[in-house]
Amino acid sequence: MRTLSTTAEPAAAIAPRELAIGLAAGAVVVAIWTAFLLVSRAGVLGPLLPTDIAGLRMSVALLVTAPIAWRFGLAGLRLHQAALLVGTAGLGFPLLAYWGFAFAPAAHASIMMTSTLPLWTALLAWLFSWESLHGRRLVSLALIVAGIAALASGLEEAPPGSWRGDILFAAASVSWAIFTIAARAWKVPPLAAAGVVGVGAGLTYLPVWLFLLPKGIAATPWPELVFQGVYHGLLAFLLAFVAYTRCVAALGPGPTTMLTALVPGLGAVLAVPFLGEPLTLAAIAGLVLVTSGMLATVTGLRAGRVG
Repeated sequence: MRTLSTTAEPAAAIAPRELAIGLAAGAVVVAIWTAFLLVSRAGVLGPLLPTDIAGLRMSVALLVTAPIAWRFGLAGLRLHQAALLVGTAGLGFPLLAYWGFAFAPAAHASIMMTSTLPLWTALLAWLFSWESLHGRRLVSLALIVAGIAALASGLEEAPPGSWRGDILFAAASVSWAIFTIAARAWKVPPLAAAGVVGVGAGLTYLPVWLFLLPKGIAATPWPELVFQGVYHGLLAFLLAFVAYTRCVAALGPGPTTMLTALVPGLGAVLAVPFLGEPLTLAAIAGLVLVTSGMLATVTGLRAGRVG
């Protein structure tokens, strides 16, 4: 029977170069994912439908990743492995997230999607015996759980139907956690993974969007269309995707998703001036706890000789 150890574990030894690369890639992911909360919520408040934002994302992603896919192909992945990466990171995460923003505000996304990602990833990694849950990791997860509870208690009365968005955000988080574990287990190079996911998702979704789904792009100014397409397809997908996959390769799934625990705090602070969402005392307390949980893991990473 699998058990959780509460004894302290030695800090993870990571090659100095890999530690530096992993932390730098993690910083890029945090910056882009924080903006993702704001840009996505603002996008669905206008004429664009969630399916439109997904279509713009995948159109740009298909264009920029086609040469990558041509160069790397499946990068040694079997068809079912490639399909899993496409289904989780390419289709599942963005579609679930964008539809979630149509029902619930960015504050809900920071709790149900971003803050829960370390929990889902740690649970999946533990279930598949790739990472243990003990010592510093358990402390980190406990702090993040406490932070999520505090954040949730600080939310104002939820808008009607926001529970639908909360469920979609949680499902998006699970989808990305599955991708995180799979990408690490199969050791897919970041660029090759981006090519597989970008092309696979584009070829699967775009025909459905173009010919079968309703659209709001005709009522949207072209600068907004360009902005949403470039941000979601080039930054939120390609750049963040490569940086995230590289961070996972360098630090591991657990520490990487702990780094992303910074996103809810930054997103909540920036949502005040950009989206007019309040930052309550309970939310501030929750953000402090979530950030402390992240720091508990990051400070346990140490550079050292490996191999």
